[in-house]
Amino acid sequence: MNEIINEIYPDSRIIDISIGIIKPFNEYSGWEYYGTTSKNEKSDFPFPPLFIPIVIDYNSTPVAEGIIKHWFLDRTPSFGYMDFGSGFQIGESAKNSEQFIKGILFEQFLNEYNSVITDELLNLAHELNISNEELSVFNEISRREINNTECFLPSFIKNQPLNCVYNEYDYRGGYPSNENIIIDKNIDQASFFEIFHKEWIGYNAEKKGFSLFRKEPKYKPIENIPEWLKPNVDKKDLFENYIDKEELGMAWLTLNGPGFNPTEVGERLQRLKEFSNEKGFHLWVDFWCAKYGNSNSFVFI
Repeated sequence: MNEIINEIYPDSRIIDISIGIIKPFNEYSGWEYYGTTSKNEKSDFPFPPLFIPIVIDYNSTPVAEGIIKHWFLDRTPSFGYMDFGSGFQIGESAKNSEQFIKGILFEQFLNEYNSVITDELLNLAHELNISNEELSVFNEISRREINNTECFLPSFIKNQPLNCVYNEYDYRGGYPSNENIIIDKNIDQASFFEIFHKEWIGYNAEKKGFSLFRKEPKYKPIENIPEWLKPNVDKKDLFENYIDKEELGMAWLTLNGPGFNPTEVGERLQRLKEFSNEKGFHLWVDFWCAKYGNSNSFVFI
């Protein structure tokens, strides 16, 4: 796994967190999560291939933190989270490794150290190359009574991830949605698991009825929904159509959505390998398929 991460996002701290040399959580794991922890020894849930997990936080509902990486598209990798209780929903929480690492440490400062800078926290900060001066900012920011407090860390201010944004005009990046907004200009390079409210892409549409009593939907469908995001489209046929036309980005996005079980995803990832010479992609596909390529017990939804 460290070779994969080094190819995709070469930061030694990310690799050390992934393989457990640096342990930011009491219960941690990166690639070792795949069926090897006692809490999850009977659970081996695949992640959508666009999400490369680095660490799992078990302090409440398990949440995976990792790299969001799209091949065959002009999108810069970023960092995000996937809540195991939300059907593979992925959100962008950091634009770069500095934000990712400082955000994780700040979360630990709040939740495990009760907003107290201890010797143990200082040692962890030292391992992550975070200075005492940077750590001192945690105290002031932690006193703010507001959601997503980590968004006020200095490293987040000038280049905020979408998780910190409430107005699309304040965001500079390729991620398509968060809990509050969807960015239409980013929808043509978006996957199903990156859309927070599926009503935006035509799912769970309100039933028609007499207009006087019909409620306005809270999340209205956007215009010009791409085919791979639409409901009631045969995604397997759509994938084949994109492969035939060598529209590989669209094939990739289709695969990172509903309609496939892990075995079917693995088979199609191997086919996409034929169109790429990128070492990181080949490594990740082989790793993913080795773990999940024989699983057909459920369909990504």
